[in-house]
Amino acid sequence: MDTMKNHSNGLLAAPLLPLARRFWQRLPPAVLASRPMRRLGAVIYNHYVRYTDRSQSHYTWFLRNPPQLALAADLICSARPERTSLRVMSVGCSVGAELYSLLWLVRKTQPDISIDARGIDIVHDAIASARQATYRLEAPSSSGGTLWVDGKNVLSTSSDAVDEIFDLCPNGAYRVKDTIRAGTSWHVDDAADPGLSDRHGLQDAVLACNFLGPMGPQLAERCLRNLANLLVPGGYLILDGIDLDLKARVVKDIGLLPITEDAQCIHESDPTKQDWPWTRWSLEPFDESRADWPYRYATIFQRPMLLERTSRAFRPPAPAMTVVPVDSLG
Repeated sequence: MDTMKNHSNGLLAAPLLPLARRFWQRLPPAVLASRPMRRLGAVIYNHYVRYTDRSQSHYTWFLRNPPQLALAADLICSARPERTSLRVMSVGCSVGAELYSLLWLVRKTQPDISIDARGIDIVHDAIASARQATYRLEAPSSSGGTLWVDGKNVLSTSSDAVDEIFDLCPNGAYRVKDTIRAGTSWHVDDAADPGLSDRHGLQDAVLACNFLGPMGPQLAERCLRNLANLLVPGGYLILDGIDLDLKARVVKDIGLLPITEDAQCIHESDPTKQDWPWTRWSLEPFDESRADWPYRYATIFQRPMLLERTSRAFRPPAPAMTVVPVDSLG
């Protein structure tokens, strides 16, 4: 659906938005990166695009954001190197591509680790496709297939990963290797259900990408708080595809620690989110001058624990302390 069809009337008339979009896309990158253009883009996005086309989609593919998944796998594997088991859940898992991608990266580092990996989604057909773990180039990604990228069908953003993730079936389909699928289970469930942790237990890592954005703000916040409750102390939440204002406010209120390593690279890596400010799911330009930028742009967050990864987690500076001379005390 074209987001330009669903905006409200206002300062810019509806018929002018497609023209403004074409003009915008012809401007030099240096002009678009200027602060006045960023402010204009924010006005366009917030008033005409932000709340358009809020229907859910199950289109996804393998290694959608490679630096994000690589960092998540590294954090999971290096947090406790002596780990012998891992619990990870993908919420809003769609057809399973994201969870399988993360498991592939984890097993490259720790091939013998025991993994309890769970995918949950509210859509029965998506869960059935994920459980089957078979993908076809000629099918849409929403039903266990692929995307059309740069004039060809692709399973993954990385062609080199295909041979390591899949076995080629006699009928031409691609099936996720048994070693990657080991320990996975797939469940129809609701991210907003407070009983989620009782049914599935606490997790070392939770993937929650690209399904909270289409929700209304109250439901999205309820889901986000519910997902944070799934984490063990020191566990990681991989959170993407959500309204940035809501994300920054809620994760800060919950007390999650943003992991800022490679934050800008990760923020800019998803090829489907580059058309800001003209599509709802696009991401605004990375702006490190914002006071809330770690919470706004980071996509990996850690639940605090006694011994934390201090080198990678951002912490706001402590308030200045006033030292009172002993002689001045009565």
